[in-house]
Amino acid sequence: MTPKIDKRTKRKIASISGKIVAYAILVLMAIIFIFPFVYALGVSFNNPSSASFTWLPTGTIDIGSYYKFFVEADANGIPVWRAFLNTILYVTPPIIVGVLCSAMAAYGFARVDFKGKQIVFYIMLATMVIPGIITMVPSFLLFQDVYHWDNTPWPLIVPGMFGSAMTMFFLYQYFRTLPKELEEAAEIDGMSKFGVFFKIILPLSTPAIITQIILSFNGCYNDYMGPLLYVNGEPSMRTMQLLIVSTQASNNSPYPLMMAASIVGLIPTLILYLACQKYFTEGIAMTGMK
Repeated sequence: MTPKIDKRTKRKIASISGKIVAYAILVLMAIIFIFPFVYALGVSFNNPSSASFTWLPTGTIDIGSYYKFFVEADANGIPVWRAFLNTILYVTPPIIVGVLCSAMAAYGFARVDFKGKQIVFYIMLATMVIPGIITMVPSFLLFQDVYHWDNTPWPLIVPGMFGSAMTMFFLYQYFRTLPKELEEAAEIDGMSKFGVFFKIILPLSTPAIITQIILSFNGCYNDYMGPLLYVNGEPSMRTMQLLIVSTQASNNSPYPLMMAASIVGLIPTLILYLACQKYFTEGIAMTGMK
């Protein structure tokens, strides 16, 4: 006779089996996501003149592709450090001011009662479903013909400083998890809404704010279409993404050079994520608590 298994043992077996399946899926997804990076890194250490797309160096590890990328960037009219500096100058105001404006709007929707709040809130959320390609041509004509901002970085800076509906919605969800008692106590002591926001809400929302800064930085830093439309005509104003894509200007461009350029462009976002990983994970986790 086969021995009977009690319910407690069955539950334990089911729990262990579930964990094994979950970890197996996580490991598989991790491999899928990390493989392109490892592949690009391996190709970048091939011979710079190699036309092959082998994932491991065919001989000794060669860093010539990285050297060639920096040399060709100088030849194209903008060194790598200048392209990186341009990118930072273009993305910093939209990130800092834009996230602050989004946070203030989120706090207003989460804690301040005013007439028509729900209507305005849902109108803002509705803008999230409008594809960017729909507004690309009208925006380009507006900046070129009305504001005369063609061949300037202003179209990349000014619009983002007004915040985004996605950031606002994310922070709105986070602010709703904060206890109202802290705000009520501060208001009883005579603190204004702005004082409550800057002295209580923002310090308590550090994980969520840093999470949005990371996400905003990734979006702005990796933007290719915007710089292509507005600053590509001026070599001295080009960004890192335009510089990286310039290595693919011809079909004869060696793959190691393209991969080396991509790895160099990835370094800032990788450093930012590693430095802020704790806050990023905490911000994502706590936003979904309510």
